[in-house]
Amino acid sequence: MDARVGARDVLVAGSFAGALSLAFVLERGVRGFVAHEAGVGRDRAGISGLPFADRLGLPMAAVATASARIGDGPSVHDDGIVSHANRAASALAIAPGVPAARAARAMLLAPPGVAHATLVDREPRVVAETTAGRVVLIGSMSFATPDNRHDVLCAGSHGGSVNVPRLLVVRPRGAIFNDGGVARDGSGVSGLPVLDAAGVAAAAVGAMTARIGDPESTWHDGVVSFVNATARRLGVAPGQPAREAALLMLGTHGSL
Repeated sequence: MDARVGARDVLVAGSFAGALSLAFVLERGVRGFVAHEAGVGRDRAGISGLPFADRLGLPMAAVATASARIGDGPSVHDDGIVSHANRAASALAIAPGVPAARAARAMLLAPPGVAHATLVDREPRVVAETTAGRVVLIGSMSFATPDNRHDVLCAGSHGGSVNVPRLLVVRPRGAIFNDGGVARDGSGVSGLPVLDAAGVAAAAVGAMTARIGDPESTWHDGVVSFVNATARRLGVAPGQPAREAALLMLGTHGSL
């Protein structure tokens, strides 16, 4: 996030409107937040930040999945159409059908925000360890480190191209994302073919099968919806449980 963003600003982001994204925003403190609904998804995880923002009096809205490209802040601002608004946003006349740009301007009438101590869990968790390598859960693919070079990473992140630059450096053995409802122009899975160039097997699980922003749910609940060519050559295919896909990316067979 840009270091210049502060308490007097309204943030319009390409991120999904979940609790994880809100936690990042609260570390900076803003007066309003507009994000992407990411297909809404399992347990409404794509918009789970809205009620939490209400507890702080922070106006927050999400734009419809098909209206804007996920991971693309300018598209959310220019193209997005509000589909969900919390009570604090509704009090500013923000409602479904309102263009995101208009919603953001309305949020400038809210009181300045307040920064909060870090709420983001950045710790990785190893859930499988085989002779071939490990499966590691991380909240965001941006948390990948060189230590993950031989791992398969399961994250809460969507599979958009904005979430793969770190992986192009680390080059893990595999990566499993949420498809974020796919979104406009296939942006929710646009990062998968990018990873082919680095030889990284990648897949996304359906937004309705796993909670976006929750790597535990990606691992335990996710069902593969999209794969890249590298993953396909390893036997990963749509319809597989994420756990099975992760083991195939490690070069093992069977299930845990």
